[in-house]
Amino acid sequence: MAVTKIHPIKTTLKYALDYIMDENKTDEQILISTYGCGHETAYLEFQMTKERWNSSAKNLARHLIQSFDPEDDITPEVAHEIGIKLADEILKNHYEYVLTTHIDKVHIHNHILFNNVSFEDGKAYISNKKTYKQIRNISDELCREYDLHVIEEESKEKGKSYKEYMEKNKGTSWKAQLKYAIDSAIKKSKDWDNFLQIMQEMGYEIKERKHISFRAKDQQRFTRAKTIGDYYKEVSIRKRIINQNEFRERSTNMLHPVDRIIDMKNNEKVKSFKGYEFWAKQHNLKNISKTLTIMNQYGIKNVENLYSSIKNENKKLALNSQEIKTIESKINEISIQLNNIEIIEKYEKLYLNYQNSQDKAQFYQAHSSEIILHESAVTSMEDNLKIDKPIDISTLKNELDNLKLVKKNKVEQLKTQKNKVSELNLLKSAL
Repeated sequence: MAVTKIHPIKTTLKYALDYIMDENKTDEQILISTYGCGHETAYLEFQMTKERWNSSAKNLARHLIQSFDPEDDITPEVAHEIGIKLADEILKNHYEYVLTTHIDKVHIHNHILFNNVSFEDGKAYISNKKTYKQIRNISDELCREYDLHVIEEESKEKGKSYKEYMEKNKGTSWKAQLKYAIDSAIKKSKDWDNFLQIMQEMGYEIKERKHISFRAKDQQRFTRAKTIGDYYKEVSIRKRIINQNEFRERSTNMLHPVDRIIDMKNNEKVKSFKGYEFWAKQHNLKNISKTLTIMNQYGIKNVENLYSSIKNENKKLALNSQEIKTIESKINEISIQLNNIEIIEKYEKLYLNYQNSQDKAQFYQAHSSEIILHESAVTSMEDNLKIDKPIDISTLKNELDNLKLVKKNKVEQLKTQKNKVSELNLLKSAL
């Protein structure tokens, strides 16, 4: 489940951007994406768009927050991916935005800060009950795509989270319990038959006819799944199971969760309960197999090899992260250059008139903002470029596009490297 809320930014755009891009909240700025702007120059580019279209809109930007339920099994990378899809679907590539995923709280959440004025046509974003409902619907649909909990329309009570709603209805609503049970079973199911088996293990009696029905223990009548929403019809459940398996395959990225081996000789539960002893033996066999698989995969023959590999892979991880920061720095530098060029070209004639004015003080008073922007852009260009030859804007733009592509590839490499380090650390904890 994801809860969304949106509010306008009227005066503190730079502060809001700095807050959402705090590296302590965003995995050292790896979980930042932008559209139509550079993340360090966004506040200037938002302003330039507004000035370009001579917009009189009062709001500088909109701040959309998408928070995920801690009970949903979601990684920061997947949350970020969902945030990008949400932003692209809502804004239709008409508004610049900065998206960050915060991991500093129990619940992972996205911040999407987007320009209130479209760079395509200069129109201001309309925020009302209708557009907010559209945001909620798109967010809910994405949650369904990734098999996260969703509050159905009849369950959306003002001010109540999914968890609060479910707690309120547990024990009093068979339908609410059935929804929760089906959602939970889908997360664990490999296929339709496995889903039915899990539902039976959860205590449900199942009637498979034209419409599948379930009956919990102590419930008098069966409940047809279709009566609790289209999302719970048999065809929808089957589709969700398929989507869940595809998502599980994408998100695991070859991670092999390895647990500690249970001490069969000294564990009190093993001594006392035959059932636990059988489970513990199976547990140990599975984890020994996983351990050997990972060791063979990385050519690890002993503990010394393992610790050496962890050290080397962590170095590679740090190097990869530094490479991304270096590329980010170059991207920001070029973005600033392009922004400065645009400002200089826009106000060049006005600034020349200012230089030739008979009454500079009066001219400055009338056009102080434009003059300050022009002078700041010129100073920035002189400080950062330190070259005499003219700048080819098309070359800069091509370089920027290439750097963004390189960064995207490096980020994918970083994710793979993080998974590799995680596997080795899991292996270390199991030995």
